[in-house]
Amino acid sequence: MSAVVLALVLSALLKYGNGRGNPGHPGQCLNGCYCDATSWLTLDSTVQYEDEVKNSTKLPNGCQCNFTLALTQLSIDCGRSLPDADQLSRDFGSFLSADYIAKSVTSLSIANSALTQVPASVCQLLNLTTLSLDHNRITEIPDNCITKLTKLATLSLAWNSIRGLQDGLFDGLQSMEKLYLSHNEISYIGLRVFSNASDMTSLRWLDLKSNKLASLEPWWYYRCILGSEASPVRIFLSGNLISNFTNELQFDFRCEMMRPFGYIYLGYNRITHAMDVLSGWNIADVTKWICLRNFNPAGHPRMHFDITGFMYACDCIDFPVYKLAKLMSRSTGLKGVYCTKEKFQTEFTQPQLASRIPLIEFTCEMSDHCPSSCRCVYRPANFTLHVYCSSANFSSLPLHLPPLPKSYVKYKLDFSNNKLLKRLERRPYFVNSSILDVTNCSLTEVTVEDLKNLSNFKVVNLRGNMLQSFPRQASTVNISAKLLLGLNPWKCSCDNSWMIKWLQSLSHQISDPADIICRSPARMYNRIVLKSTEEDFCVDPVQRNLKITVSAACAVVALIVILVIAGLLTYKLREKCYKRWKFHPFDRDECDGEDMDYDVFLCCSSEDDHPHGRRILERVETNGYRVCYHERDFLPGQLITDNMSQAIERSKRTVCLISDNFLRR
Repeated sequence: MSAVVLALVLSALLKYGNGRGNPGHPGQCLNGCYCDATSWLTLDSTVQYEDEVKNSTKLPNGCQCNFTLALTQLSIDCGRSLPDADQLSRDFGSFLSADYIAKSVTSLSIANSALTQVPASVCQLLNLTTLSLDHNRITEIPDNCITKLTKLATLSLAWNSIRGLQDGLFDGLQSMEKLYLSHNEISYIGLRVFSNASDMTSLRWLDLKSNKLASLEPWWYYRCILGSEASPVRIFLSGNLISNFTNELQFDFRCEMMRPFGYIYLGYNRITHAMDVLSGWNIADVTKWICLRNFNPAGHPRMHFDITGFMYACDCIDFPVYKLAKLMSRSTGLKGVYCTKEKFQTEFTQPQLASRIPLIEFTCEMSDHCPSSCRCVYRPANFTLHVYCSSANFSSLPLHLPPLPKSYVKYKLDFSNNKLLKRLERRPYFVNSSILDVTNCSLTEVTVEDLKNLSNFKVVNLRGNMLQSFPRQASTVNISAKLLLGLNPWKCSCDNSWMIKWLQSLSHQISDPADIICRSPARMYNRIVLKSTEEDFCVDPVQRNLKITVSAACAVVALIVILVIAGLLTYKLREKCYKRWKFHPFDRDECDGEDMDYDVFLCCSSEDDHPHGRRILERVETNGYRVCYHERDFLPGQLITDNMSQAIERSKRTVCLISDNFLRR
């Protein structure tokens, strides 16, 4: 055989030296094998040799071959041939089975052919380190073929029609460094193809982009743990149809496991939620994620994930991812991630970068058990599930709400502007609610039981209803919520005066004290309840002044009546008073200050002169009074009647001693 090869070499040297090996002279190459001017060896139909396989050097029509120095690299391009695929495969099998090719060729490239399967003879080229079968029509990689090429370092099957990768295709290829499988129709990958870390230990480049993969297992981990900081593993999966991240491998990463080094390119797939990636592969836990990113001492990750794309929903599902990315200022995890929702589009209707959207905007619409005419929106940024039922024409509160996505999430209830809503019935979801808004409804009362049900809310908004008062027992309820009570028609009557102190005790919880104003009675209209007093509630100034006036008048009249009665009684009982206490209430000198001859005229019968008249005369004069007495002071010769008349006129008083003798006279 060596003689045959030598003859070929010598013939080639002669042809090349004579200039007969130039391209453009197909008749000088074997059966349509076009030769490159840079070839060290060309095959010519004039060279005859004997081998185990006759005509083993024949190539299909229209294929161009190119050998490099020392026969180590062979490149075949069949861009001009359109033969039958089966015949083409047989021709390649015959050509590549030549011993000199099997022994010498370490790099083989077959491109632009109609091949639908890998020629069996390729599997016998055991010295191959590079095999490129790009731009053909290969639909599958046969079992027990590539595994024989243990020296293979680079395998490229890009731009074919391969539909899948079954288990065992690359077992034992420890020298494999680069594997190119892009631009095929690969829709499935066997679980063991890349998940065995003891196989392909040298693989650092795996290109699977632009295929039809719809789901992905976490086999990348078992590839990347074979990498290093100096030699990371790069896996290209962009441009597929991936939307489902499965875990049939039961991958459960823990921080004590080996750390990966590499790059995973998942851009431009059908991923709508980054969280699907983490949840599907069981790495959603923050601690796991940080360990998996394998940060170096400088704070830079040694495991990278590229999820560039324009189909992201940017809602509550991905909130943990975006929150973590914003906390980690150096993170590039959201680089190239754009949101599809219209509300996130720029003014030119272009998708907006997720990294520029505030966390509060990452929300989810919850439809399960959401009441009719309502919107239920989960907002993880403030741990609330908002139930928007404003103007929903409710006459009673809904019985059921969507379940809370997390145990620490609370409902925020908006039942405002429901004019048919008149009562606050208790609902089971109250215990997991933080805010209740029933503004501008028609609530007419809030019972003690209602207050107990609302006591655990953070905010209760009762503004703009028809409330006039609270039940008196409300003061016994422990309320911790912030209250808004304004714009209600509060009745500021004496019966409700207790509310003043109660509301004042809650003043640090009331957010709108200036709007809690009286609507009735008219005298209290627009008065602020919290600045009023019990007297304001209970006392009408007009009635008070009227009462004062009436009371004063009554007092005067009563006094007069009392004085008259007292006077009459005193007058009637004057004799008894004088006899018992020697007090004569009318004993006063009504003539005090008048200039008269006598203080008193003592009139009595002459028959009573002795002893009564004389005794009385002596006692009165003893007290210093001047007495006119008939026996002594009447003028003789005058009529007694004249003397009596003069005595009366000249005396301040007249005292008659009434006796039987006096009466007979």
